[in-house]
Amino acid sequence: MWHTNYLGFAFDSKTNDYKVVRVATRRETMRVCHNIHIYYMSADSWKELVIMAHNHNFTGYHHHPCTLLDGVFYWLSSNVYPHGSSIDALNTVEGSFERKSLPVGVGSHSWTNLCLLNDSLALVVPLYYDNWLDTQFDVWLMDEYGVQECWTKKYTIGPILGSHRPFGFQPNNEVLMTGCDNGMIVSYNHGIGDIKVYKQLCNLPEVGFLRQVFQYSENLVSVKRRLD
Repeated sequence: MWHTNYLGFAFDSKTNDYKVVRVATRRETMRVCHNIHIYYMSADSWKELVIMAHNHNFTGYHHHPCTLLDGVFYWLSSNVYPHGSSIDALNTVEGSFERKSLPVGVGSHSWTNLCLLNDSLALVVPLYYDNWLDTQFDVWLMDEYGVQECWTKKYTIGPILGSHRPFGFQPNNEVLMTGCDNGMIVSYNHGIGDIKVYKQLCNLPEVGFLRQVFQYSENLVSVKRRLD
C-alpha cells in the first residue's frame, strides 16, 4: 500500500509553469520504494520518478517539513543501516532527484531543521548539553548546492534561557522559535540577544505543532487553465 508522505506546490519562474508534487512510500520486505509524481500545469501531464532504496527513508522524522528553494524541494531523511542522515532534493525544474550530505561531523536530531535564510538553504542543528535549561543551535548555510565541503557554519544561536525549538527565520534574520515548556512563539535577535513574544499567537489551539514558517511575495502571475 502506498502512503503519501509529502504534497507540494510550486511556481517555476523559468518556464512560467505551476507544478504539484506528490511523494509516496511503499515498504516491501527488504527495501523501500519511493514514488514521486510531478504535475506540469502547462502540459496538463504528470512525470513519475521511482526510487528503490534498501535502507533509506524519505521521512525518517515525520515532523520535518519540506523547504522550497529555486524550484527544488529539500527535506531531511534517514538511513536505517548504516545509521545516518542526509538531505533529499527533488528538482521540479529538471524533474530529477538526488541525495546530498550533511556538513562533515554533523548528525541529525528530531530538533534539526531545514529552512531558508537570505535565499539560502539553512540547516539549524541543536547542540547537546547535560542541562537543557539553556538552548543553543548552530546555523549552517549551503553555499554551493550538492558539494559537501561548501557548507559554511554561519553562527551560533544562544545560549537562550529556557528550552526553545527554532522553526524558521524572518526577513530581518530573527529566528522564530516555539517554547517547549509553554508553547509560546518567540522571535530571537541573535545580534543583541533580544527575545520578543508573539502574544497573539500563544492562544491558538494548534500552536504547539507549528513547525515551519513561509515567506511570500505578491506578484501578478495568474493561475490559468491549460487551453486545449
